[in-house]
Amino acid sequence: MKTINQERPGGGASVSPAGARDRSGPRSPGRGGAGRSDRNRPDTGDRRSPAGRNPGQPGRGDRRPRGPVRDSPPGGSREGGTGRTRLDGRRAGGSRDGRQAVKPFQVKGELLFGRNAILESLRSSRRSASRLWVAEGLRQDERIDEIVSLAQMNEVLVEFVPRTLLDDLEPDVNHQGVLLETPDFPYSDLEDVIEKGGTVLVLDHLADPQNFGTLLRAGDAAGIAGAVIPSDRSASISPAVVNSSSGAVEHMDIALVPNLGRALEKLEQSGRWIVGLDGGGDAQELFAADIPMPVALVVGSEGSGLTPNIRKRCQLLVCLPMLGHVSSLNAATAGSIAMFDIVRRQRLEFPSEG
Repeated sequence: MKTINQERPGGGASVSPAGARDRSGPRSPGRGGAGRSDRNRPDTGDRRSPAGRNPGQPGRGDRRPRGPVRDSPPGGSREGGTGRTRLDGRRAGGSRDGRQAVKPFQVKGELLFGRNAILESLRSSRRSASRLWVAEGLRQDERIDEIVSLAQMNEVLVEFVPRTLLDDLEPDVNHQGVLLETPDFPYSDLEDVIEKGGTVLVLDHLADPQNFGTLLRAGDAAGIAGAVIPSDRSASISPAVVNSSSGAVEHMDIALVPNLGRALEKLEQSGRWIVGLDGGGDAQELFAADIPMPVALVVGSEGSGLTPNIRKRCQLLVCLPMLGHVSSLNAATAGSIAMFDIVRRQRLEFPSEG
C-alpha cells in the first residue's frame, strides 16, 4: 500500500511506501513527547503548508525542480569538452524526448545556403560574414573543409549544430548542411560597371530567381564586365539567386538602378552597342547579324520579353533561330547562347585578348 503526501506547490504529489517517515513535514513526536528538535522551537506556522514556507524555499522532502533551459546568447554557449558551440543551450543530443529548443537568436542580414554558394561567397570576401553553421555529423568533403577553413581565416564564428536547427532556419530550401549569415548583397555603382571593359548584361525585369541566377552564372563564365538590373519589378540578388548561380554572383559587379532607360543611355555613351535579345519579327538572326563590339546585351523576361520602352532604346534586335518543334527558349538559355556568341566574335576580332 502507498500513501500520498500533501500536494506540493508545483502541482503533483510525491508517492512513498507506507510507514516511511514523511520528511517534508514536521517530525513526529516520540514516545516521550515532542521531539528534541521541536521542543523549544517557536511555532512559525504549519510548515507542511505552502503558506508557512518561504517562497522559493522547498522543504526537505521536496525534490528541487530543475531550472529552465536558458537561451544562449547570440554567440551561443560553449559545450564543455568539445570546443563546439551550441545554439540551443542544451547538451549534445537535445532534450530527452528529442525535441530541440526554439532558436534563441535573430538572423541579421541574409542566410546564404548551399555549399557552392557559401564557398564562393567566402572566397570573394565581398561580404563580412558573421556566422557559419555546419550540421553535426555532416559527411566531410573538400568543399566543407575549405568552407570551414576560409571562415576561420576570416574570423567568422563557426558553429556545429543539429541539422534540425538548420531545417528550422531554412525549411523550404536544400541547405546541404551549411548556412552562412551575411549582410545583404553589396551592389556596385553603375559607373564602376561602365568603366570596366567588355560586355555588360542588362536584365529587363527578369523576375524568376532560377533563371536570374542561371543567367548571371553564365555571364560570369563568359567573362562579362558586369550586370545592370532595375530596382522594381525584378528579382534581386537574394540567397536563392546566389544559390542558383552556384555563387558566381559573389564575384560580379551588379548595379541596381532606378531607371533602366537612363542606364542604357549611359552605356551607349560609353561606346557600347545596345543589343536586345528579342523574338519579334524585325529581329535579325543572331548568328548572321553584324554586331559591333563592345556590347550591352539586353535580355527580357520570360513570356513578355523586352518591355516596349527598353525595346525602343535598343540599336539592334537579334533572335535565335528555332529549328525544332518548340517556338522559344527560356531567358537563361537564350541569354547564355547570346553571350557566348559574343565571346566568339570578340576572339575573332581581338585574338590576342582571347
